[in-house]
Amino acid sequence: MRKYKLGAGLLSFALASSLIMPVSAEDYSDTEAWYAKCSQPQTSQSGVKACQGFQEYQKNRKQNLQKNIESYNANIASLQDDTSKMEKLAKQQKELVSSLQAQISEKEESIKMIEANIKELEEKIQAKQAEIDAWNEQIETRMKNEQTSIGTNMVIDLIMGSDSLSDMLRRISGVERITEDDQSQIKKLNELKQQLVLQQNEQKRLDEEAKTQKAELESQKKQASELEESYNKLVEEYQKQIAQLEAQKRSAQVDMDSIKDFVISTDYSGTIESVSGFVFPVQGGRKSAGTWAYPGGGMHLGLDWAAPIGTTVVAPASGVILYAAAPAGSNSGYLGNWVGHPLGGGNTIEMLCNVNGTLYAVSFAHLSQTIYVSAGQSVSQGQTIALSGNSGNSSGPHTHVEVYNLGSMSVNDAIARFRSGADFAWGTGWYGTSTSCEAGKAAPCRERPEKFFS
Repeated sequence: MRKYKLGAGLLSFALASSLIMPVSAEDYSDTEAWYAKCSQPQTSQSGVKACQGFQEYQKNRKQNLQKNIESYNANIASLQDDTSKMEKLAKQQKELVSSLQAQISEKEESIKMIEANIKELEEKIQAKQAEIDAWNEQIETRMKNEQTSIGTNMVIDLIMGSDSLSDMLRRISGVERITEDDQSQIKKLNELKQQLVLQQNEQKRLDEEAKTQKAELESQKKQASELEESYNKLVEEYQKQIAQLEAQKRSAQVDMDSIKDFVISTDYSGTIESVSGFVFPVQGGRKSAGTWAYPGGGMHLGLDWAAPIGTTVVAPASGVILYAAAPAGSNSGYLGNWVGHPLGGGNTIEMLCNVNGTLYAVSFAHLSQTIYVSAGQSVSQGQTIALSGNSGNSSGPHTHVEVYNLGSMSVNDAIARFRSGADFAWGTGWYGTSTSCEAGKAAPCRERPEKFFS
């Protein structure tokens, strides 16, 4: 029994020593794989050590993100009337939120795995303890029985009672086999106890890891909420400042050669069916900004309809497509992203339609890259023409809608006029309300989309 106590002491020392050894170098870049690995009970000290290293890696990763967030917040605090700086900060915020959301998702999944593995480990520990108890009882019973039945001088009496030298050697060999069997059983028992200690330590580690990750999860969710709030304030300030810059960019002469493949040709010979009224084009979502002004101030020349990326967009009336292009990713929008035509529109469509005998042009901006129509194509009212997105100079998933009243202009004249300069604004400009129909401007004039889409 002394040997067992010595072995247990050495085991305890070895376990304690492993906890203070330096963590080995590992490649932790595949965080998903390491979360899955370290959310499970480890079966070796090298595994435990590697998971300690991953925990330190995650700690450093979190600290680096925190420094970036603090830097972002400091820049927000010093922000003034600088749209260029706002655009950079908005892009930085999106990257920070993306990193933060990725870590939040990783932690949520890891916590689920840890809790499931803790429950499974508890069952294994109970089974291992039962196995150890059975081995202990077996060995103790055997030793007691041997001592009671043959006494402490059993080995001496057995050997000295030999009839001959060969009989003595045979008896000695038998005693050795009994001793070896006892040692084998004791060795097996010690191995089981070592496994139990490792499992118990892993249970403690997983319990602590779950608590730590839950606390970090709440902290990061709070950070994400604060970042979203600061971003909304940044967007509001940007919207106040950007209208004039946007007008200047969009008023510049268009390079028709660069977009000619997306513009209707002059040989269109179709007709446009007149319908009695518009249908709402975005099949879901809510109004996020109305015409003429953003909620927080700043000129806004259309209706913004917030909807998840991939929401169906339909033709509000029967008509013909004047322009359709998707040069940007479905979720590639950020403040200061001037891709698309008109500049900053991202993925856009412009169409002609006839409602109660009046010709209208309707445009859609910030669509996804999934566009189902092309220039020159006739469409029916309610037909799916695209999916909503977040492209171009956009602060989030939505569809921007503008409506122009072209009065009694003929379809062919409208097509010829559009082909000459691809002017989505139809001569009404990109700044101010003086060219609106409400202000008494003759056609072509800007209509408030809410007049038709409510």
